[in-house]
Amino acid sequence: MKVLIAEDDPVSRANLIQIFRACPEHQTTVAEDGEVAWALLNDPSRAFDIILHNLVMPKLDGFELIQRIRTSERLQTLRIVLCTAAKDRDPLIRAAQFGISHYLVKPCSAESVRAKLEEIQPTLDGAAEPRLA
Repeated sequence: MKVLIAEDDPVSRANLIQIFRACPEHQTTVAEDGEVAWALLNDPSRAFDIILHNLVMPKLDGFELIQRIRTSERLQTLRIVLCTAAKDRDPLIRAAQFGISHYLVKPCSAESVRAKLEEIQPTLDGAAEPRLA
């Protein structure tokens, strides 16, 4: 699976990088903010199966990134996993309305990331993707 990680917080970013290093079956690319992630997503020489990204990022926040992805003909089916430290459900509900179907609560554990990827993998293989309510 080709994964794009967009995380501005250095500690959270390092945590995700460490988790993915233990999963050699996944190829990861890292962006330090939403604007860099958007540029990588639009690079015609790259293709990603999934993006894990933060909600609050400089230059281009997670909501705007989701909107851009969902309105892009080329990217609209990209799997989006929101990684957030948000304590209340309102941002998650708003993000779900924009088209995410998965999320992880930070700090992310290796187990939670692996479980989420296992949940998503069948949808990449053609099964229907569950949506948040």
